[in-house]
Amino acid sequence: MKRAHVTGAIALLAAAGLALSGCAGTPSGGSDAGPAGDGEIVSGPGVDLDTKTIKVGALVPVSGVFAGAITNIEGMDAAFHRATQPGGAMEGWTLEVVNQDTKYDAATAIPLYEGFKDDVAMVSLVLGSTIIDAMLPSIETDKMTLIPGGTTPNLQFADHLVPSLPMTSSHAASLIPYAVETYDVEDATFCSMTVEDTLGKYIQENFDFTLEELGLTKGIDTTFAPNADQLTAQITSMKNADCDVVMTGGTGGFLQTLAVQSVQQDFAPLVLAGNSAYNITLATGPGADWLAENAIISVPGDEWLGENAPGQAMLIEDLEAINPDYTPSANAHLTGYVNGLLTADILAQALKNGDLSRDGIATAATEIGTWEDELGLTGGDVVIGATAAENVPPHKLSMFRIDGSVPTGLKLEAYNYDSDVAVKYLESVAP
Repeated sequence: MKRAHVTGAIALLAAAGLALSGCAGTPSGGSDAGPAGDGEIVSGPGVDLDTKTIKVGALVPVSGVFAGAITNIEGMDAAFHRATQPGGAMEGWTLEVVNQDTKYDAATAIPLYEGFKDDVAMVSLVLGSTIIDAMLPSIETDKMTLIPGGTTPNLQFADHLVPSLPMTSSHAASLIPYAVETYDVEDATFCSMTVEDTLGKYIQENFDFTLEELGLTKGIDTTFAPNADQLTAQITSMKNADCDVVMTGGTGGFLQTLAVQSVQQDFAPLVLAGNSAYNITLATGPGADWLAENAIISVPGDEWLGENAPGQAMLIEDLEAINPDYTPSANAHLTGYVNGLLTADILAQALKNGDLSRDGIATAATEIGTWEDELGLTGGDVVIGATAAENVPPHKLSMFRIDGSVPTGLKLEAYNYDSDVAVKYLESVAP
């Protein structure tokens, strides 16, 4: 990723697609901050100038059904490894991840944040729109710079939040046009099944927006409780409503539950799911055959061993450097890696400015401007505005099918699919 200042009007920007070397020690971005740490530096929480160590917070669930999310942290560690090597954006420094297990629960996450906020310089990864939403008052009071794992429109333009990837709630605006173009479903009945939380609310909004834009036929909307283990009633309703295509929205193992219980009811629509639904067992766990036949999943970036994104090989190289025994995870490793590279560039800019205080880091984030997608991992350039209202996230998503023959269980069908509806949706939710 390369840092460049914004000039002129803020606009949605296409991916640059420029190749970078995959050698260890290559700068994580083209930051012009120079070797970090020269001259007088104002310190702040989580910064030890004597040891040149900066602690970066994360709030990622790593137990129970969400145990696999630890790969987000592994991805961030891999990015920090690269950034601190010779030639990296934070050469000569140590970046340390401090994660707290939120159990994907806001009531658990908020005390954890309050407990470690004075020991970290910034927070680079939080999973769960409901959790981030609940954190906002404290984030703003604390002047804490936060790069979420994913955003919804109510978070995308909040003060101190920095975008890095396409909005988690906006995948319908890419999945549905792609399905219409590729699978001949323009005459189908489209239904939704979304989780009853902040993420589900905005997935539903994006679903409705997309159907209206494309003039498609809407069937019924169904919802389910977080961590629900029974979807029989929802499946019955959708089957009775002759739903041909189902846009889903949720986290955890709900796709497997949907698959197993749909088989029992002889229900086989085309199922669309965004990256929040991905886990590494989709191709091997319950309902894998049904999902392989019926599901399309949109995830930023390339296939695990793909050659479309120059940064994919770099990600793998850096993971091998920190953990030769890692297990590939398509969505989580990439999210942590992208957020880690952006974190390093923000901290490098703060060092260039000589100010690692909370205010200094917040200012440095706004000075990034356009973070160009030279690595091909983010789905387009990220615009970090001088004010939060000027933020523009990327919007391109890659389309995958479930396939147990590939390392992550996701086989690429289309890389960086570009949807006009996704662009229009971003424009519609901007302040």
